[in-house]
Amino acid sequence: MVNEYTMLSEAVFCTLDFETTGVNPALDRIVEIGMVRFTLDETLDTFSTLIDPDQEIPESATEIHGITNDMVCGAPRMDAVLPELKTFMGDATLVIQNPRFDLTFLEVAFKRTELGVPPLSAYDTVRLSRKTFVNFPNYRLETLCARLDIESTGHHRALADARSCMEVFRRIVRFHDADGSWTMKDLTRLHGDAMQPQLSRKQKRRMNLGNDIYIGDVVKIRYMDESGRVTTRRILPKEVVRQGNRTYIHAFCYMRNEDRYFNTRRILKVY
Repeated sequence: MVNEYTMLSEAVFCTLDFETTGVNPALDRIVEIGMVRFTLDETLDTFSTLIDPDQEIPESATEIHGITNDMVCGAPRMDAVLPELKTFMGDATLVIQNPRFDLTFLEVAFKRTELGVPPLSAYDTVRLSRKTFVNFPNYRLETLCARLDIESTGHHRALADARSCMEVFRRIVRFHDADGSWTMKDLTRLHGDAMQPQLSRKQKRRMNLGNDIYIGDVVKIRYMDESGRVTTRRILPKEVVRQGNRTYIHAFCYMRNEDRYFNTRRILKVY
């Protein structure tokens, strides 16, 4: 169990990087995952997969990461990969370049399932680099790798960026902890508290499906089905679907123990 007294030399870390269809976690989806479990001296394991985002990848996103719709055709969906991703992370300490972006995408991905959201926090290599390498022109991953002579197999692909992030973090620790005496408490003192997911106010509004129902938040509704039968149900909303002039909430229904589509006009009350 990692705590503030754990020696950095004994700790297990995990870098994580996503490529996505866009920059808004409430609307866009993950198309590639790259992760590396490591210690300061050894790479323990890697995880990499393309993801079918269940939506078109815009050309503007493909221009950045090179991932096309054809490439993700037949790839697993995010809900199928999340259990493996969660197991891979385990109790390792997350280290991410600009973690709010990736952690928020990950939080929303968990909220779209019935798995529940695990605790998510990470140390930011951007913040740590600013406090370590004070004369760099910027702290983008490409710049850090160039300035620190870190070889990369290509930026804006998830596993390559996760590997680069690992090497940047190692250089930071070695810069400050030459004698190997630092603990997690020292890392937190340098960094500040680990960062957590954070949707902006605008993004949160995008998660609202109306009637005080939000993606990822379990809610109780009073619902009248097409036969006129009224029931009270607990549901886990996942997305909004529109067909013509009708709007449906795609959600996991705990009464039926399966995914269902609820016509918003038939929702009589939200508790």
